Order: sequence, then structure tokens, then C-alpha cells
Amino acid sequence: MPFDDSGSVTVVSLLTEIAETSQHAALDEVTALAEQYAAADSVLEAGEAQMPDWTSGLDDETGSTDDLRVLSLLSANTGARIAGPDFDPTYTYSGGYGYTWFRDDAEISRFLLETDQRTDLDLSAWHEASAQFYADTQRPDGTWPHRVWPSDGSLAPGWAHGRIEAGENRDSTAATADRGEGTDYQADQTGSVAAFLGTYLRIGDPEDPEAIESVLADAVEGLDDTLEGTGLPQTAQNAWENMTGQFAHTAATFLHAYAAVARSPVKDELADHAAEQADAVYDGIDDLWMPDRGAYAIRLEDGELDERLDSSALALAGAHHDYAAVGQVDDQRLDRLVSHLSTTIEGLYRDPEGSDVRGLIRFEGDEWRMREQSHEKIWTVSTAWGANSATKLARLLDEHDRAAASEMADCALDLMTTIRPGGSLCLDSTYLPEQVFDDGTPDSATPLGWPHALRLATETELAAMELNEAQQTMAADD
Repeated sequence: MPFDDSGSVTVVSLLTEIAETSQHAALDEVTALAEQYAAADSVLEAGEAQMPDWTSGLDDETGSTDDLRVLSLLSANTGARIAGPDFDPTYTYSGGYGYTWFRDDAEISRFLLETDQRTDLDLSAWHEASAQFYADTQRPDGTWPHRVWPSDGSLAPGWAHGRIEAGENRDSTAATADRGEGTDYQADQTGSVAAFLGTYLRIGDPEDPEAIESVLADAVEGLDDTLEGTGLPQTAQNAWENMTGQFAHTAATFLHAYAAVARSPVKDELADHAAEQADAVYDGIDDLWMPDRGAYAIRLEDGELDERLDSSALALAGAHHDYAAVGQVDDQRLDRLVSHLSTTIEGLYRDPEGSDVRGLIRFEGDEWRMREQSHEKIWTVSTAWGANSATKLARLLDEHDRAAASEMADCALDLMTTIRPGGSLCLDSTYLPEQVFDDGTPDSATPLGWPHALRLATETELAAMELNEAQQTMAADD
């Protein structure tokens, strides 16, 4: 709700749940709550009293407990999360943030699962709720749609429901049979969900492993149906939802998904098939390499490389780390991954003169919501992605005895300083806004769940790496 003199405030109420709560009852309850908590301090005290104790095994100074608080804040009773609070209630500048995107949500789920493995948090109820939500919302073709309402998983308005529209149109006239096919679909969303479910089946404690295996079997069919013979996913929309093509990021999610399924305790036939498909994607990624830039391109468009750098393509590091458990990451690919991360992070890094903010932009030539600014804005999710990917690559390189592992770890630590409490991209509330202008003004949804999950997972992984290094040093001294 905009205010004349002091910016805006986001108001969340039961009025969004009209289907379950009558309007009169919702108004009465919201009014009663407003009277009960008439001051900010009373609201804060009530909220703190309801928060679990997450300090065990976490470093409060890094903002990790705040990350869990944010992710809890954004969660519905189904376990699904909205992307962030709507900053634009009249949808003037965006299509809305109060929905569940399977890409964001599944990435958050996987980061929470990884964090849980390294700590004593016991987030098992969260993991199980996420797995059940994905099972309930999977489409008959094994894929997941663009976005849904978090409260019940019903289809939400979107611009990437092409596979659903195509299915409906096949039952219609021949004249409309091709409408909605192909590009109006975000294949990476299905890849992200499959990667989480495969990982959950392997390292989690699901209540019904067979049900998850069934979901994964259908998901693999959906991935197969959208994979070209070249080993790259078909032309579709990208993670940023503003382009179409064959994207490096989408390929990374497919590689990660197939590898996660191949590693999981599923039937041999499914695991073997997923491993073969992972090999195919691994080979297909070569088509995105740019020798002149020493990095992977943002996309192939009609067979031509779009040679811009893209922060979402940093996901290749984590995907290859999982793939290394089922396939061979050769020396050339390791060299290319090091070059890719170094080139991409350096190319997207911005440290505006006269400003305190620094971090990564989304991609070269990003013009979204620049306002008076003449160049791209810094994004917290891109910066956190850079830190997380550098951490993943450091681990992969260390496992292959590569000296560049320490360089990647240092890069991750440097980027983390910008999003930790006290960092230039982190607000005093410890919230991470989606974007930041050069003058430090936050923009768009705040807090955004995705970078908070990235920050949490990266902090715990860096801590685990530091502990492991210390133990190795002690063992060598002994």
C-alpha cells in the first residue's frame, strides 16, 4: 500500500483466502488482530515468542537463523512458499510475487535439505511437506507448471503454461493445435523439482519412498520429452522469464535432475536411464561453450550462440558436482568450469564508483526496472548464486586435487560478505531485497526467499569445508 511521504508497506491479510474464509469473518479477525497488536513492538514480541529455537549448529552472526525465519514467513500451511511479499499490489511493474514458482521453491527445498544434513536443525517436516506438495501438483505429463497458489496448489495465472494449453488444444480444432507449444514453458522448473526429490530420496527420510520414486519416474519422462537429441533442453523460457532459447541454466537443471535421480535408491532401470540421460546432457553442454570468452553462453537461439554472460549459468557448477557421482567430469570440463565461473563472476561484478553496494547483476544487458540508472542493477540472488556456485566448484576441484579450489573458496567468501548482516546488499532487518540500485536503495520483493536459502546453504557448506580442512590439518600434524 503506497504512502504519500514514506514509501510503502506490504499488508498481508486473510482476505487472500476468500475460498476458505468468508470475507466478513476475515475482516473481523484482521480487525481483532490489529486491535490486539496495536504497536510494532507488540507484533515483534508475539512473533518472536512463536519462533522455534534454530540456534543449534548455526552462527547467528551470519544471518542463518534469520534465513530460516524468512523462509518460514513466506510459507503457506501446505509447505509451499511464495517468492516474496508483493511490493506492487496493483501489478503495475510486475506479474506479482505471491505465488509458488516450482523453480524457486524446489531450489529452496534442496538448500534446506543440504543445510539439515550439516546441522541439528531437524527440518524433516518441511522436507516432507515440500515433497507432498510437488507430488500433488505434478501434471499428468510428469512436468510442473509455471506457478500455482501456495495455499492449495491450484493453477495460478501465468505466461508459461504452454504444455497445459497445448494439451487442451489437441482436443480442440486443428487450427489451434500448435498454439502454446514449445517456448511457452519453463523446463528448468521441472528439472529443479526432480533434483530436490532425487536428493531427498537419497539423503532424507521420506515417509513414502515408493511414492516419491513414482513421481520421479514420471518427472524423468517429462524431462525426456523436452530434451533434444543434441543433449540440450528444447527451446523454452529462461529462469528470468524474459527470453526464449536453449539456456545454459536449463541444461544445468536437467544435468542436476538426471544425476540426482541416478544417485537415488530407485529401481535399476530408472537409475540407469537417468545416468545415460545425464551423460547426454553433459555432452550437449559443449555446444554452449564460447572459446573467445572462456565461458558458457547464456543460450543458443535458433542455432546461434547468444554470447552474453548470465548469472543463472553459474548453476553449472552445482550440477557438475552431483554429476561427478555418476559420471566422469574430465579435465577439459574442469578447466572450463573454472574459467566459466571466474569469467562470469568477474564479468557480472559491479562495484559502482561512489557507492557502498557491490555484487553481481543478472546478465549482461539486463534492462529491467533501471529507472534513472543507465545500467544493470545488482541482484541479491545472482550474488548469492555466485557464492554458492563458487563453493560447489571448490568442493569439486578439491575432490580432483585441483589447486584452484582455494581460489574458488576465496571468491565465495568475498561474495558472501556482501549479503551477510552488515553487508552492502543486506538490510538492517537482515532481509535480502531482490535488487539494489547503485545508491543502495532496495527494489522489488523484500525479503526474497531464494537468496535467503542460498545464503543459508552456502554458510553451512563453507563452515563444513572449514571444519573438514581443520580436521585434515590436525590429522596431518598427528
